[in-house]
Amino acid sequence: MRKVLVVEDEVLIRLTLVDALHEAGFDVLDTGSAEHAIEIINEQTIHLLFTDIQLPGKLTGLDLAHRVFERFPDAGIIVASGRIQPMSTDLPPAAKFFSKPFGFDEIIACFKAMNRP
Repeated sequence: MRKVLVVEDEVLIRLTLVDALHEAGFDVLDTGSAEHAIEIINEQTIHLLFTDIQLPGKLTGLDLAHRVFERFPDAGIIVASGRIQPMSTDLPPAAKFFSKPFGFDEIIACFKAMNRP
């Protein structure tokens, strides 16, 4: 089963997305900070990443996305924000950007398209 890491500091969004991904058949880990996410990726293989751009702490979701790409170059990455519109050059190669609010079904469909064996 492909492992998804959800990094979102807005608890309601995070928990709703985690539930939706579980129901769609994904193995999901979640956290509210990039720093904790770095600890997770240092201990486990991540196949898919969902991250908000604005997170508490020193690292942003874009920093995290690039670290995940460096460690797992084949990982599917989705970056989201309700306030920031990154340029495509700000994102790791093949990463997707979603503006908030987004539909949870859109995120799941995107991950399923990225979910290569």
